[in-house]
Amino acid sequence: MPAIIIITVLISTLLHATWNFLIKKSNHPYEYVQLLAVVSGAISLPFAIFFIITDTFTITGILLSILSGLVHVFYFYFLGTAYKKADLSFVYPIARGTAVALVPLVGLFIIKESVSSISLLGVFIVFLGIFSLGNITHIKSVNFNDLFLSLITGITVTTYTIVDKYAVSLINPFFVFSISSFLGGFLSITLIDRRINHFYLVAKNNIKIVIVISFLSAIAYTLILYAYKYSDVSLVTPLREMQTAIAAIMGIVLLNEKLKFYKIIGISFIVIGAILITY
Repeated sequence: MPAIIIITVLISTLLHATWNFLIKKSNHPYEYVQLLAVVSGAISLPFAIFFIITDTFTITGILLSILSGLVHVFYFYFLGTAYKKADLSFVYPIARGTAVALVPLVGLFIIKESVSSISLLGVFIVFLGIFSLGNITHIKSVNFNDLFLSLITGITVTTYTIVDKYAVSLINPFFVFSISSFLGGFLSITLIDRRINHFYLVAKNNIKIVIVISFLSAIAYTLILYAYKYSDVSLVTPLREMQTAIAAIMGIVLLNEKLKFYKIIGISFIVIGAILITY
């Protein structure tokens, strides 16, 4: 994997982990996820328009960007439901682990990407690290509603990742992000949640933090889209999971969360796997 792609992904993971950390410590995690999608999409719109004017593009690229936005609607719905109803220590690692497992399979067998054996080993180790970090083994019984939320969220992540990979090959990544993010958040709020006034009040009373996390999100995922454009989605997706390790470290250092053995194992696996992926 080229050094510029590695650096791009690592910068993105740091930004992504930062806005996730800010949401995690907030009183409105569900609302912030939806709002940052709308606001970050709007922030990116001027750049999207500029690149549409100056770059070559295809109608298929525009349609794929819209499709990504529609998939994001379901992603935000299931993620939001998980925030409100499920055990996130169970849902999050399974959702992320599902995407880490499925995206490389799609990349290898459908997109026909070429990945080395060492990199594939790295993908598998990252997969193990995510599950270790989630401490899945402590759960004595499985709630099948939580399991469904986990798997369907992971499937939506996989779906929009593959759609985005195709889209950025046909149109500028700024456009893909702006359209997919704005549509995903806007339709989720207006058609599914429908508490428009509630979201307005949350945004109005927390405008500074909403703008900060939206800027971080816009930069972070646009960088990932550029990485998809110029590298293998099979490797970029699991390498992105460095953000999970960074978020765990932030929780330990800044939120005084306990440094437990399973966290040490999970972080170590993700870091080792990420190093192997870059070979």
